Amino acid sequence: MRKMQEAQGLDQLIEAGSTGYLPLFYQEWIMESFADKNEVKRMSFSKAAETVHKIYRQIERHHSIEKKKTAIQALNNAERKDFVLSFMKMVEYRALDKLKELH
Repeated sequence: MRKMQEAQGLDQLIEAGSTGYLPLFYQEWIMESFADKNEVKRMSFSKAAETVHKIYRQIERHHSIEKKKTAIQALNNAERKDFVLSFMKMVEYRALDKLKELH
């Protein structure tokens, strides 16, 4: 049951991200995460999903987006950047998957 709730909450956030709405992140976190082009390396979807699920399990107990953001803010910079990049990888895959459905 808990895994299903996690999946639904996370799925909704990824779906929102695929439309350009990223409520979990401040704009500056996204910019910081993508600032170093060398750091934005090719990441597998499975590695990204593992990272996102691991960190989402830590923040899912918070019910509001603002409290989730505060929990993300408490992560160290490297963890937060990794989470942002991994989450964006999952959003990218969702958007590409939607694009395939259109053809």
